[in-house]
Formats: sequence, C-alpha cells, structure tokens
Amino acid sequence: MKKLISIVIPVYNEEKVIPELIKRLTKFINSYKKYSFEVIIVEHGSIDKSFELLRNYAKKNKRIKVLRLSRNFTCDGGIAAGLHFVKGSACVIMMADLQEPIDLIKEFIKKWEDGFEIVYGIVKKRTASSLRNFNSKIFYKVLNFLTNNMFPENASDFRLMDRKVYLIINQMKEQNKYLRGLVMWTGFKHTGIPFDRQERFAGESKADFKTVLSVALNGIISFSYLPLRMVVLLGIFLTVLSFLLMIFYLLLFIIYGRVAPGITTVIMLILFLFGMLFFSLGIISEYLARIYDEVKRRPNYIVSNKINL
Repeated sequence: MKKLISIVIPVYNEEKVIPELIKRLTKFINSYKKYSFEVIIVEHGSIDKSFELLRNYAKKNKRIKVLRLSRNFTCDGGIAAGLHFVKGSACVIMMADLQEPIDLIKEFIKKWEDGFEIVYGIVKKRTASSLRNFNSKIFYKVLNFLTNNMFPENASDFRLMDRKVYLIINQMKEQNKYLRGLVMWTGFKHTGIPFDRQERFAGESKADFKTVLSVALNGIISFSYLPLRMVVLLGIFLTVLSFLLMIFYLLLFIIYGRVAPGITTVIMLILFLFGMLFFSLGIISEYLARIYDEVKRRPNYIVSNKINL
C-alpha cells in the first residue's frame, strides 16, 4: 500500500489563482505514482468566490478536501487548522499563489526518504520590491541574533514535515503561533533546498507591510526573551550614567562653587529618559499581551464547513 502524503494550502481571496493551482496540483499528483496524496485547502475569510470554486473542485475530486474557517485567523491559523486534519506519513505546506514550484515537492520527498524529518525551501531569489527584500534580510538577521541562530536564513513556509513533527505541532496550544519557528524549535533533523521564488500567478499579495511586521514581531517575541533583558540592561546603564553625572555635578559645585548651567541639557535629559521609559514599557506590554492571549485560551481557529473531510 502506498504511503500517503498530505498537502496543506491556506487560501484567502485567491479566486484568480485557484483554477491554475488545482490544475498544477492534479498534474503533479497524477504524474508522481510512488505515493498517494490528499490536498487540504483551508479557506479562511475570503470575500470573493474562492470557497465556491473550491467546493466545485472538491465535488469532482475526492482527493481535494476543503476546510472553511469562520473568518480570517491569519495564514498561520489557517495552516494550524489544516494540520489538525491531515493523515499523511508526511505533510507539505505551501502557499496558494504559485510562487513556489510544485515540482520541488519531489526533492522534499527524496530528502525525507534519506532520513530528514523537516525539509524546507530556502529562497535564493525574491520577486518582491527591493525594500521588501531588504526588510526580509534585516528581519532574519535580527531574529537570529535574538534567538542564538535558531532559524535558517531565508527559509520559507514551503516545507515538508514528517508525521511525528506535525503531531507535536498539533499538541502545542499557543495562541499566537509562529509555525515557522515552532517547526524548527522541535529540533528534528532538518535540511534546506534552495529555490527561486517565481512571480505570483495572479491577484495581489496579501502580505502588506502591516501583516509582515506583525508576523516579524510575533516571531521575535515568541522565541526570544532578549528584548526584556535589554530593558534591564538599559535600566542599569541609565542608573550608572545618572550616578556618574551626579558625581560630575557635585565636583563642579565643590571646585567652582556653582551648579552646571543650562536648562536645555535638563530638558533633553528628561525627554530622553521618558522616551526610554515608554519604549521599555512598550516592550513589556507586548509580552503581557501574549500572556493575556494565552490566559483567555481561545481557539486558534473555528471551522464553519468541511468538504471531503
């Protein structure tokens, strides 16, 4: 009996891409006879005809399974929902925009057969703007600095995970999941395969600056305590600086019989210290917000409809 490979794809407002996505997936599955496949497409909060299209394709092909969420629970929320329904010996995660070559799944499977439990795509060439590419590089540099090089640079969400990996991910009850980080955190044997990201087939990217920034902050806060420790170090530095300035002003008074002149200096110091104070409170607030989300224990997703599942 052939082993089953599951493919999970989150979809949000992709009616222009879905016909070509199904066409390429069907062609790939029919040409790769070594394994059997199931495709779980998670539609989360689309306002176009994405769900209607997926429902029609699922009626014609039982290997295509559709999971509809009650609203948009972010891309990671959609992936997390799909992972709870997969049954394969391994699971592939890919995006719906066709920027990732489907044929690369064959290379993922070969590495999996060689004993790697996590195989991810490494983006060599991006199609986004120069600013977006620069921001991505900065993000990976900062993330690896804060997490002691936990994450491979330029690793994408396009990846394969062994069954044991995604079952452990499913057991994690975090409310703000950064799945790319959680997969690497498990520590299983992993490797990367470089690829060139292709142009989006149709439609517009959903990853605007606000979304990307939110994901970046979630990744940093989820896997690093260093920002909190920086607040402590900042407090120590300002305390020492204040003590040294106090000694300096005291010496001025003893030697010259006057205090240090200049109201401007005092105002600048006050503004600087208040700026650092609110910056520190902002960092602490981000961590407190995560704790608040964890305490509420709300589900990561809500399923409103299932087809072929």
